[in-house]
Amino acid sequence: MSDTKAKRILLVEDIDILRANYVTILEAHHFNVVDCGTKAEALEAFARDDFDVIILDVTLGADYEAGFELCQTFRTRQELTPIVFLTERDEDPDRISGLRLGADDYLTKTVSAAYLVARINALIRRFETLTKHAAGERLPEALREQPVIDGSALKIDDRLSVASWQNQPIELSLTQFWILNDLARHPGSVRSIEELMRAANITVQPNTIVAHIKTIREKIQKIDPAFACIKAERARGYRWLEDLG
Repeated sequence: MSDTKAKRILLVEDIDILRANYVTILEAHHFNVVDCGTKAEALEAFARDDFDVIILDVTLGADYEAGFELCQTFRTRQELTPIVFLTERDEDPDRISGLRLGADDYLTKTVSAAYLVARINALIRRFETLTKHAAGERLPEALREQPVIDGSALKIDDRLSVASWQNQPIELSLTQFWILNDLARHPGSVRSIEELMRAANITVQPNTIVAHIKTIREKIQKIDPAFACIKAERARGYRWLEDLG
């Protein structure tokens, strides 16, 4: 019997064998899994229960965009719950679409079980922290973001994968967090597309990294319209340049 205190995962996958394999893997890591094979089942489960993480395939049966539609619906109703795409569709337009719809991560089914579980645990830690922020709860000193460098407006908590600018949380996907973290940890140095991919543990087309950088900028500019610390270096990559006064 599943541990009632275990983190709850909604798994949406239309291929029975794969769904059963994922359930076995996740339950072996002490997650409580509700698995669905259709969009209708997923909507019903979401309406009935609360979940700590939602894992979606993009295509469900003949419905090519089902996962994207579910992501949009879930994100509208639950702003902070982590959503992960786990799919065979690995083209950059699909990846970008998923992230822009509000997913926190986009993984292909080639990832190892250990890698999948690590990503889920990272998202859960961040979700719990953001929930505490939203509730106004004071966090222990060890869990608060710290300035990347003295005087920086950017604060980062590596363990919880959260960041803030001018003491306001930045709503980043896990991939975007790792990209921002890598840039900020190497101030003044050009970080190539390949280095940013390694930092984010992804292998994608260069324009996907470009899209992530654009999204990171936009999200920080919602907090600070004057933000301009991420500089593009033509044909070389990006660098973090911050005026610390």
